[in-house]
Amino acid sequence: MARFTIQELLNATGGTLYAPAGFGEPVVEGLTIDTRMLSRGMCYVAIRGGTFDGHRFIPDAMAKGAVLSISDTDVPYPHIRVQNTVLAYQNVAKLHRERFDLPVVCITGSVGKTTTKEMVKAVLETTFRTHATVGNLNNQTGVPTTVLQLNEAHEVSVMELGTNHFGEIDAIARVAEPTICLFTNVGEAHIEFFGSREGIFRGKTEMLNHMRPNGTVIANGDDDLLRTIPNAITYGLSEDVDVRAVNLVEDGLLGVSFTAELFGKSLPVTLHVAGKHMVQNALAALTVAQLLHVPDDAVLTALSAFQPGAGRSDVIRTKRFTLIDGTYNCNPTSMEAALDVLKAAKGRKVCIFGDMLELGENAPSFHARIGAYAKRCGVDCMLTVGTLAKNAAFDPFGAYETSDALIEALPSLLNDGDTILVKASFGMHLKTVVDAIKAL
Repeated sequence: MARFTIQELLNATGGTLYAPAGFGEPVVEGLTIDTRMLSRGMCYVAIRGGTFDGHRFIPDAMAKGAVLSISDTDVPYPHIRVQNTVLAYQNVAKLHRERFDLPVVCITGSVGKTTTKEMVKAVLETTFRTHATVGNLNNQTGVPTTVLQLNEAHEVSVMELGTNHFGEIDAIARVAEPTICLFTNVGEAHIEFFGSREGIFRGKTEMLNHMRPNGTVIANGDDDLLRTIPNAITYGLSEDVDVRAVNLVEDGLLGVSFTAELFGKSLPVTLHVAGKHMVQNALAALTVAQLLHVPDDAVLTALSAFQPGAGRSDVIRTKRFTLIDGTYNCNPTSMEAALDVLKAAKGRKVCIFGDMLELGENAPSFHARIGAYAKRCGVDCMLTVGTLAKNAAFDPFGAYETSDALIEALPSLLNDGDTILVKASFGMHLKTVVDAIKAL
């Protein structure tokens, strides 16, 4: 539990305490921005969002036993008033991070950061008591929430850092203070806000501003931009990287095996997940494991047992179909990687493709590119959902405005034995399509 005195909170936030006489100096038993997670003795931090205002829940927090709140306005309860509650929350989390001297692996990139985080976690927890980001708490409040969960029992931490605007990685890396900075790739995700891949590269590498002294950088050497980071340990399929995969053997949707050449030795790796992109994720995890001296046997066993989370191209077999669920998120790079997986399937190949969001003015051409790539991958039936994804349709009869319209048509579109990829940005909510296919 992240415990603080009132004075520590005041020093970290630069705020002013408003409390009745006799309030004293209670010890605060942790912070939360969610009253559902609040227990007696905690401090509630009221966050303002685009569609909500956490200040509305201060009375509820106090009724549940909060000691006080952190607020940007005066309220009729004990509180620390600050100008910016998000910044205050980050500053308190940074104070907590500074209490620990342990390896902290921070992972960012356009694609694969959550899967890579889970792989790194899987190999490290064979040897260490491992703290890690839960789910995708990787944003301006998610990273502080993750940091505040650190405790004295932890021996290593693995955190995911996400962004869609300049300055965001800088802010959360300041809180996390990585000792190892790991970069997965630079794609087109959120290019609407960064302007170009070069802009995305600048946004991602803000993490380097806050790496602790004598830290280590690990970067995907197959990425033309990431390979330019000075003094990075590179990994990938290229010949000139430091950690390399050779002798790849793909077994359709069943997985892939390869030999990892790293730090003067060779290791035979078997993954029971499909796709060359998973090989890159595994190489990143192998590199971290080597740096932290995890035994090779433990690493290889953990990688062999690894399975992706729900919606991250996990393979589901029903009585009638083989389903590849990629509904968690989508951008051009991850969509092409998913189509590469579909390409390896036997029999009729169906792609259900929904809008990719936050791609800016060139979004229609990005979607058209996916349609062309799907053809090259041998997709037999291309079904699209949304106004952007229709640019990828092979014919107008395969384009649907809404997922409900597609779901109604599915029984007449699918055949027994089909392998079906379903993928779109999370905001398209194509999980309903996955559930409908399972029910057929």
